[in-house]
Amino acid sequence: MEEISRMNIIEQLHIDFAKELSEVNKLILSNLECDEELIGEIGNYLVKSGGKRIRPLLTILSSKLFNYDGTAHINLAAATEFIHAATLLHDDVVDSSLLRRFKPTVNSLWGNQAAILVGDYLFSQAFRMMVSADSMESLRTLSNASATIARGEVTQLAHIKSRKFLTQEEYFQTIEAKTSELFASSCKVGAIVANAIDNEAESIYEYGKNVGLIFQIQDDLLDYFSNSSKMGKNIGDDFYEGKITLPIIELQKQASDNDKKIIESIFVVREERTEIELGLIIELLNKYNIQKEINLVVEDLAKKAQSNLDKISSKNTKIKSYLEELIQFASSRES
Repeated sequence: MEEISRMNIIEQLHIDFAKELSEVNKLILSNLECDEELIGEIGNYLVKSGGKRIRPLLTILSSKLFNYDGTAHINLAAATEFIHAATLLHDDVVDSSLLRRFKPTVNSLWGNQAAILVGDYLFSQAFRMMVSADSMESLRTLSNASATIARGEVTQLAHIKSRKFLTQEEYFQTIEAKTSELFASSCKVGAIVANAIDNEAESIYEYGKNVGLIFQIQDDLLDYFSNSSKMGKNIGDDFYEGKITLPIIELQKQASDNDKKIIESIFVVREERTEIELGLIIELLNKYNIQKEINLVVEDLAKKAQSNLDKISSKNTKIKSYLEELIQFASSRES
């Protein structure tokens, strides 16, 4: 643990699993080779834009946790990254986002049509890589994840269009589908190819789900309390789109009757929001110490993720320590 703590856990994992990630990147690049230059151009732009590669890392770590010694996990890790990249392309179009990972989004450079169609291409290539892994159960898991993500995105869009306040239950149902399902499935397919017993494959799936929930909740919090130089994307995007995220749900619960009316007028009554109103909402979030409330939710999810790990009998303490560090990284990240 001391060795890991000297640097960001993601940086450490990129060093310690450089060989596996190199194979994943090679597979990603080879699956971007195409007669249509635009696909290669956009695909390479996405690859060079960086990213933490967390989902591929989860597949690699999960397979190693159960002592896998084959190569199918590389195909599955690359497939999870393609699914993730495809959803980002589509998300940026839906959200009209202009900045991601400190760079202009694909839709802002090549247009919405190109972003959507290349996203579709990435999805199709992801399925080809799943098939190449020769694991029907892994194919089923990631196929279900893809459908679940799409459903989650549609549900979120419907919530925005309805301009009504979500309950905390509705919020969690949405982010479980659109975000944490791919974290969970990325873990599970690693366990599947390693022939983990069913209850332990389910435990690592639940671990991934809880870590994914933490990531999304922190994302939603950082939309109000970070800045573009740290996040690599525009701050306040969720606010301007009218997304009701956990910080706003918690704020509405804690606020006085008068402040509740202000919040409702901004999110429910109006179709568009202003920078002044963003400042007002941030003031209210600070007034009611909503960050503390969110931190309590995150702490609970972190305990659940740790409990999921504790149920796994693997003696590979090094891999377990990596997975534990990822819980802490997700819980305290600033970008």
